[in-house]
Order: sequence, then C-alpha cells, then structure tokens
Amino acid sequence: MKKYIIPVILGGVMILAGCKKYAEGPLVPKAAYIRVFNDMPQGIDPLHTGQPNPFLTFLMDPHTDAQGVADTGAIVGDFMATRELYSLSYPINEANNSIGHTTVDERGQIVQVDLTPVNMEYPGNAHVLTAPAINGFDLSAWAAVPSGKHRILFVSRPKSNLYFSQLSVAIRQRVLIDTVVDLQPGEVYTMEAVSRDLDNGQYGLYIRREAFTHQAFEENKLYVGFVNLSGAEPLTSKYGFTNRFSDRTTIYATYNIYDDIGNMGQAGNVAYIPYPGYNQAYYTTLQTRMDTSIAYLSLPMLPQSSFFLQDSVRSYMNGLTSAGGGSLGYGTLPHVFFNLHDANNVTPDFTLRCSADPRTFNRYDPYVTIAPLYTPNLNLLVNTGSKWQAYSTVNIMEMVYDRVYMMQIQRGFNELPKN
Repeated sequence: MKKYIIPVILGGVMILAGCKKYAEGPLVPKAAYIRVFNDMPQGIDPLHTGQPNPFLTFLMDPHTDAQGVADTGAIVGDFMATRELYSLSYPINEANNSIGHTTVDERGQIVQVDLTPVNMEYPGNAHVLTAPAINGFDLSAWAAVPSGKHRILFVSRPKSNLYFSQLSVAIRQRVLIDTVVDLQPGEVYTMEAVSRDLDNGQYGLYIRREAFTHQAFEENKLYVGFVNLSGAEPLTSKYGFTNRFSDRTTIYATYNIYDDIGNMGQAGNVAYIPYPGYNQAYYTTLQTRMDTSIAYLSLPMLPQSSFFLQDSVRSYMNGLTSAGGGSLGYGTLPHVFFNLHDANNVTPDFTLRCSADPRTFNRYDPYVTIAPLYTPNLNLLVNTGSKWQAYSTVNIMEMVYDRVYMMQIQRGFNELPKN
C-alpha cells in the first residue's frame, strides 16, 4: 500500500490517501520533470474572438500517421483547457482532470456545466511517475520524463469527447506550436503555451527551468515572484478598450492586519492596519516580458496567533464580488495586496488582492466575476489532524494580459511551522 499525507485546507477536505489502483511504470533514468499549462486566452476582446480555439492537445515526441500528420506521441496531454487561476504543487482531482466542469458566478449561481473531458494542466491526475520532494517542496504536480532533446507540439482541437488520435487529419494539422526543448537531468520545468501576438495570430512555448528547487528559503517567511507572460500589446489595449499589464511593471506591497480593537463594537466598519514597513512598500520592477528567471522577494510570516481568534480560524474574504471592502468583504485573516503600475505612470493599473479562499476560488468563472484581480491567501492554513497551523509558501504570480495565475508551492508538513 502506498500512502500520501495531504493536509485538510480550511473548510474543505482534500484527501489523497489510499491504495495503489494501477501499476507503477518503470523508473525513468536521468529524469527531468515537467508541468504543462495552456495560457491562451479565451477571446479576450471582440477583435480576437476569431483566434484558434484555446482548447489544445500537448504532444511530446509525436508519432505521425501515413500522411505525416501527428496522431499521438510518447507523451500526450489531451483536452487541455485554459488553465485555472490557482494551482498548487500537487494535483487535486476536481481542479485538474474531470468529466464535467462546473463554474459559478459571484452569487454562487451555476453559470456553466461542461460535460466535455477537461484537463487544466499536464500531468494533472494522469497516472504517471511524478517528481520527488525537492528542496523541501512537494512537487508531485510535475511528471517525470526522459531528459534530453524532445519535440513539442500544441495542436488546437475542438471541444468534444473524441481523443486526439480519433480526430480527423484536417483537425490534427492545426498545429499552433512546434519546437524542440532540451531538458537537463534532475531539473524541474514549467512549460506554457502562450500567445505572443494576438493581432497577428502568433503563438509560442514559454519554458522556465524552476530555480526554487535550488534556492534557500527561510521557513518563517513568505516568498512571491512575478513574471509577465503577456504577448505583444494588442490594438484594443493601445486604444484603451481592454486592459493589459505593462511591459515594465512596478509592484508595491501592503500587508493588511485586521484591526480587532478599532472595529470592536463597530458593526460593518471593517478596517485594517498595515504591518510595519509594508504599507505600499516598493517590491520590484519587472523589466521585460517572458522572463525565464524569477526573483523571489520575501514577506514576513506572522505569528500563529495572527490567524486565529479565540481558538477559531479567522475568515477569508466573502465571495468574489465587486463590492470590494464592504462589510467583512476581505475577511479577518491577514492578507497581502499588490499594486501593479506601469513603470512610467504613477497610477496603479491593477490591484491584486491575495485574500480569497483556496477551497472555492477555482469554482468561479473568471469571465463573469472579478476573479482575475484576486488570488487565494499567501498563507496556507492547514489542519494536520490535531490542530490548525498557518504555513509559509513560495508563490509564482504569472501575469497574462488582464489576469494573474497563481502557482503556490507548498512545503512538506512533516515539521511544524517556525513562527
């Protein structure tokens, strides 16, 4: 029996424990580790709704049929939808691989039920060998693959129940990305299909060799890194019809602590106290797009008592509504927000609030809510079976046109946090 110990995150149960139900594949000698996302936007504005369907098949080392058209591959990631806004460093059934995908609006009403097979990433929940824990981080969301050179294809496919190999030759010829990568043994890579130029229909592969597996991180601090994966500025953004992150973006951070004393007896009057030294503090300036190196900057990890009130866990924000900071709108947990500016303009382009509940965040449809301007809390609240604890995390914020995708890398839970 093979067991995995996975925590219970506040308000929900996520269990990955039990017996093996399938045979393990052989070990991969000199393995590298990959994780693959589809970052292509779904018709972000009226001028770009004619772009190729952002529903993809990922192929590594494709096999071709008698007509020279790819029909399968050594590795296949099929039915790949545009990624979800929040991902962890280990796979979750509901988030990564499902027959049927339901989203809700800010009122909790169902807005879409999709019965097509959907994968939000590769490997997701595919039955593959995954990366071991590296540098103290759980990396089971990355798949083990042979190191060396590999040909990579991304093909635009329709939403249907047909596997890629069953699609017509005409559809299998819709190759958006065709490139070669060279993977080094023992290294961890994140690969993403991106739009490089929406106006001219140009797409490409963004590949990042993750440095966090080699870096030293203090256990009593939070870490956040930003990267801009937006393509060239589309005409609709130049003329003010849509939003987009600037090529050079300056980022400021504020760490909010709920003011228990100031709000005592003042129902509905929610206010926060900035943590000393973190009130619109300069954080970093991104100098370019598609950068493959990420600078991880630290934020303080507050004492455990900051996350609890009379032995109860404090609350996350109430839903993803446009009401902002109304009555208990941002909850009572400590949370960070970032102001993202055009480096040549003092007016914030975006305010990104890291205050949402990770348990429910990906159920919201980012096209009918304001979810792109939020992420889950940077502090990971975990029930280890006997007690709640707040754990520090390493977070990668990937900015794509008008939204932010958050990848949260969690530490192992074999030791209690040191805060």
